[in-house]
Amino acid sequence: MCVNVSKLLNSTIFNYNYLHRIKYYQFPCVENLKLKCFYDEKHMCICDKNRYSNCFDYNHNMIYNCRGYNYCQNNGRCFQDNATCPTTTMCMCEKCYYGNKCQFNTKGFSLSLDAIFGYHIKPFISFFKQSKSVKITATLTFIMFIIGVISGLLSILIFRKKSSMIVGCGIYLLATSITSLLTIIIFTIKYWQLIFFQMNLITNRSFLYMNCLLIDMLLKFFLSSVDWLNECVAIERAITSLQGIKFNKLKSRYIAKRVIPIIFSLTILTYIHDPISRQLFDDEDEQRTWCIVKYSFRLKIFDRFINLFHFLTPFIINFLSSLIIIIKVFRTRTKTQKKVKNTTLFYVQIKRHKHLIIAPCILILLALPRLIISFLSKCMESTRDPWLFLSGYYISFIPSLLIFVVFVLPSKKYKEEFLILIRKKPRTTQ
Repeated sequence: MCVNVSKLLNSTIFNYNYLHRIKYYQFPCVENLKLKCFYDEKHMCICDKNRYSNCFDYNHNMIYNCRGYNYCQNNGRCFQDNATCPTTTMCMCEKCYYGNKCQFNTKGFSLSLDAIFGYHIKPFISFFKQSKSVKITATLTFIMFIIGVISGLLSILIFRKKSSMIVGCGIYLLATSITSLLTIIIFTIKYWQLIFFQMNLITNRSFLYMNCLLIDMLLKFFLSSVDWLNECVAIERAITSLQGIKFNKLKSRYIAKRVIPIIFSLTILTYIHDPISRQLFDDEDEQRTWCIVKYSFRLKIFDRFINLFHFLTPFIINFLSSLIIIIKVFRTRTKTQKKVKNTTLFYVQIKRHKHLIIAPCILILLALPRLIISFLSKCMESTRDPWLFLSGYYISFIPSLLIFVVFVLPSKKYKEEFLILIRKKPRTTQ
């Protein structure tokens, strides 16, 4: 991807007059070993193998379609080193697109790990010689996998007990625990497959294609399902606080057993457009194969709407549910204990009902960074500094990691079940 020279030179040099400034155009190629080309208002410069910049005049208003054969995607502009007998062809991508052929889109909520991180993995180089970013993310992924598996298995063991499933909330939590465990496993598989694919350790095209079709869709499906199941827990707890002793436990179980399959079915249907729009893309220059998504204009709008819907709706439900619980608890106790100071009473009730309040509040706090990154940082314009978007991507998996922390530890009942579980001695055979 060709970069504007304003992003490569410091402000002092960039503000020199044009003839003075152009003398410094050797620096970007020397200082940025990954840089292939850059441009200004008059010139296009290409970095050669010896890290010298070769600059030539070009017209910004010219139609760059490489004499009718524009192999650049997503409205990228194609240009060649020689109009008569070209030997080099390069693409200049529009904002929010990058790649040798502008094949990656970095807009919106649905950023793929391939688009954020793929170019940091070097082909034909061993893992131990990869960049720091690869080693850091590999370590982080391993830690997340260990935490996620332990949290998921412990949560499943607790929520599968009959005492935990006397109400619908327990059934939702069991489904959440299983789905969260699957999410972390698939995420780990996704990460290491990307490493192996881009290092060219796995080259079977059929396997690459099946992985391209399924793995990202499954990740989206499981992540969204976890969010919706968490919201079912929040909704039922809000209803419980409103109805009190009138709450019908049998009815809540009946509803939960029917709502869960509906959530899974509707969620998978909303992502069915994803695999049918995916294809393998061969980058001959770097000898890589990428999994890319090519949406039509209408599908692109639909995809953005679906991703926003799956993210914002659970977020709003969580927020409203936590408010309902806090307000209802406070009002109920105020009526029965008028002599107690409101402030004291408020803290007492918050402590007593912390298991109802902590879970939605934690989920809201975990969702905020993703929300801020997605709305304030419109898109990733360069692969050189992926950490903001990589952080947002990894943060999206934290709710799946912390099912045990969010739902078991704050609850007196579930914590007691956990203590019984770890104190339980295995039977010995005589």
